[in-house]
Amino acid sequence: MELDNDNFAMINDPVCSEDSSVKLLYSKSKVYVHPSNQVQDFVPGYLTIIEKISHGHYVAWTPEACIPSKDVESFVQIDFNPENKQDIHSSTLVSSLPESHQLYAFSSHVNTIQSLVINPPSFSTWYGHIIINFKDGHTSGPFWFHDDESVSTIYQKNTQGGKFAEEDEQLRWGGDEFVEVLSKLIPVKRQDLCLYIIGQEPITATSHTNNVFESAQMDPFIATLKEARWSILSTLSKVTKFSREAANHLFTSQSNDLTENETVRRTMDDYDSARIFLAKWAAGLADESEKVTPDERKYRHVGIWGHGWEEETALGVFEILNSDNDLSIPTHTRTRPVSSQVWNGFFDTQGRLAVGEPVVRKRIFCGGVVPEIRKEVWLFLTGVYPWDSTKEERQLIIEKKMKGYESLKNQWLNDQDYQITPLFQDQKHRIDKDVHRTDRTLDLYAEENMENPNPSTMHNGTNKHLETLKDILLTYNVYNTTLGYVQGMSDLLSPIYAVMNEEYLAFWSFVGYMERMKSNFCTDQSGMHHQLLILDHMLQFMDPALYKHLQRTNSCNFFFCFRWLLVWYKREFPWDDMLVLWEVLWTDYLTDKFYLFIALAILDKHRDYIIEYLKNFDEILKYINDLSMRIDLQDILQRAEILFYQFKQRVNVVDNKRNQLQQKLSSSTMTRQQRQEIQQDLQKLPLIDDVLRELVKQ
Repeated sequence: MELDNDNFAMINDPVCSEDSSVKLLYSKSKVYVHPSNQVQDFVPGYLTIIEKISHGHYVAWTPEACIPSKDVESFVQIDFNPENKQDIHSSTLVSSLPESHQLYAFSSHVNTIQSLVINPPSFSTWYGHIIINFKDGHTSGPFWFHDDESVSTIYQKNTQGGKFAEEDEQLRWGGDEFVEVLSKLIPVKRQDLCLYIIGQEPITATSHTNNVFESAQMDPFIATLKEARWSILSTLSKVTKFSREAANHLFTSQSNDLTENETVRRTMDDYDSARIFLAKWAAGLADESEKVTPDERKYRHVGIWGHGWEEETALGVFEILNSDNDLSIPTHTRTRPVSSQVWNGFFDTQGRLAVGEPVVRKRIFCGGVVPEIRKEVWLFLTGVYPWDSTKEERQLIIEKKMKGYESLKNQWLNDQDYQITPLFQDQKHRIDKDVHRTDRTLDLYAEENMENPNPSTMHNGTNKHLETLKDILLTYNVYNTTLGYVQGMSDLLSPIYAVMNEEYLAFWSFVGYMERMKSNFCTDQSGMHHQLLILDHMLQFMDPALYKHLQRTNSCNFFFCFRWLLVWYKREFPWDDMLVLWEVLWTDYLTDKFYLFIALAILDKHRDYIIEYLKNFDEILKYINDLSMRIDLQDILQRAEILFYQFKQRVNVVDNKRNQLQQKLSSSTMTRQQRQEIQQDLQKLPLIDDVLRELVKQ
């Protein structure tokens, strides 16, 4: 666009030392300085381009609090409509700035600017920002463009679709617009992806056409996301702050009538769901982008490769990133499932394993198995078959297991006195109720072609497979009298029975699985608490920034992970993926705690969106729960493996660093000051306690 001499407002420069009027050529509101990560510390201001009579053009940033009330209208009108031709009179000059803002406010001639560093909005950072580098070596900024709060950007969105022009269809963000206006006054040329070099002389009439400005355009995916967010915020803006506060008041009111008010609830739901929607949208767009990224580069942003170690410790990020072990961490290890031919090739003519057990476990870990051999493989993985057994020995085991199951089942099936005890009746009722709610969408369990033998149940019909599940769980009650039946066990049994399709084999395979999982079902929940404690320590060690965000949102109870760990992600993945996940976890190839790295991988994949958008526990819980059935298993398995290797690497580096410091401390030539410095470094090292070391045990 051409700069029109009439297209300005006459004001006094709030940040200039000399008392002279200026022409306001460009004004962008809601350009923030972020002194810290806390929203309450953000300082809003105006980024402006001004013209001083006989002095040329200046760029300035002025905090909102420092603009005189008489000048506010000028800033607002130019911001709202740059094409405004109305003459606006000048006002008085601000003589000084509040001390808290002196570090950020500036007014500098365009010829003093060396370059601009421009970072458009991205997947992990909603707001784009600009850093201004000056020829004398100092820097201003970053200045963050909160486009969804800026009246001019909203106006352009409503009137122009947020576009520069119909020909190029470039979507506008605040930084883009600022550089476009600046390029009309002085040459602006892109040096690389983020760096823009500012020319030495102002543009003349003859040189204007030679000025090359390449837009710092945002990614098309981000543009799409911004379109959605604008629509959401536009809708939500119709609900005032007063109505939000009123809704909060109504929810805390003692009146049942008011708390049941559907309009009030809908208003609150709109507010609460907006940030969740945006987090989901950003994550979804990132997934689409990742689909076209080669595997060898796709995972280079996982864990420390993506966000480093953001703690001030004696062990720097540089030291970890340059570890000798870094290049040894694989980024794409997932393979095809083990086929029948490959599986059979693992055994000799007697049916004994001919290759090392670790080899077999690794192959299953890397790809799972095809459905045709899953039944036999699972019998090994759940401990029904010993890995060193022959085919003949396994046949004898089958016969023994069949008789053993029949004996256990008869202990309750043929004992009428036992069946009428309150304990048995209570357990049977719990089992009947849970089984009828487990995996009923599967063909195996969907039909109700039998009359339910338990008249107390709310379900009228049943089928033989549902009844078999009940019998297995009642028999397990006899097998493990200490634990009994606890809700969630039916979720673990159902897939095993679906794979085995034989009652006694399903029972013994379930027994083997429960050896791993029984601590999850302790009545005092000690087993679950311990696992959540390990996860707590893991996240503190691997991602302090995310952990601190969870602390701020009162989410460090990790309640949103409870369901994951209780039934090993059964309700998070589609059925076929869940079967693969279980057999992968059963291999114990890297560690018997690999399921915790699955949790860490899911959190790591979504950590940027959780930190950026989700501000309270309820939002995080809702977002995590809504991931159910939409998680890419192979992606998460690869991420989890990378995180495991990174974890081991960090542990080794910390241990080595601690040993080095302790060796130095034992030297007799150390001065007192040197000893104090080493002791301080030792205290800064992350603590690796026994809880964390459990993760690398097999």
